[in-house]
Amino acid sequence: MLVFSLLEAIRSWCIQRVGARFDKAVDMEDGQLTAYALKELEERTAESRLCYATACGGGEFEVRDGHVNFPIRLATRICACGKWQICGIPCKHALRVIYDQRMNPHDFISPWFKAAAYNPTYTEHIHPMEDPSQWPDFGLPTIQPPIIKRPSGRPAKKRKKGANEPKKGKRNTNVKCGKCREFGHNSRTCKSGGTSATGPSTSKRGAAGASTSKGGPNTRKRAKTAA
Repeated sequence: MLVFSLLEAIRSWCIQRVGARFDKAVDMEDGQLTAYALKELEERTAESRLCYATACGGGEFEVRDGHVNFPIRLATRICACGKWQICGIPCKHALRVIYDQRMNPHDFISPWFKAAAYNPTYTEHIHPMEDPSQWPDFGLPTIQPPIIKRPSGRPAKKRKKGANEPKKGKRNTNVKCGKCREFGHNSRTCKSGGTSATGPSTSKRGAAGASTSKGGPNTRKRAKTAA
C-alpha cells in the first residue's frame, strides 16, 4: 500500500478498536474485571477441579496437580509454578486454594485488570476526520516524488545479503586430482602434468590402441575405400 493509504488504514483500525473499548469503559463499574480477565478466570477455574489443596498452617498451602506438588502463599500471592506472579491472575493451583477457603477470586487479581485502570486508559477516543477531498485549499505546492536517475553500469542480478546472513562456504579441500590422484586440487590446476600409469584411463586408451593396430572395423573400411 502507499504511505498515505497505509496510514489511513491504520487510523480506521484504531478508531474501531479504541471506540469499542471506550464504550465498554463507560459502562464498567468499580471493581469490575475486564473481558480478558474474566475469560482467563473461567478457564483456570475449570482446570483447578483436578487439583487437591492441603492446608499447612500460617497461610501456606500445598496443591497437588497430578504427581507434582506446588507450595502457595496467599498473603504474598506466590505460587511455585510462577504463573500467578507473571500475569497477575491466580493460576489453577491458587484458585483451588481460594475456592477451598471460601474466598472471592476477584480479590486476588491484579488491579490492572479492573475498571480502576481500564477507565483512565480509554477516557478519550479518536474523533472522526473529514475526507482529504473536503480539506481546504491553502495554495501550497504539491510535493512530487524525486526523479529517479538510472545509475551507470549494469544492474545487479543477485540480491545483496544482509550483515547477519550466513556467507557462502569455501570450496571443499578434499578434491581429488584426476591426473596425479592427490588431494587438494583438480586436474586443471595440477602442476605435475603427468598421468597415472595404473589409472583406469590409461588402460582404456591401451585397449583402444590395441584394437586399432589389429585391424578394427574402421581400418577395414578405410582400406576398401582406398582400393
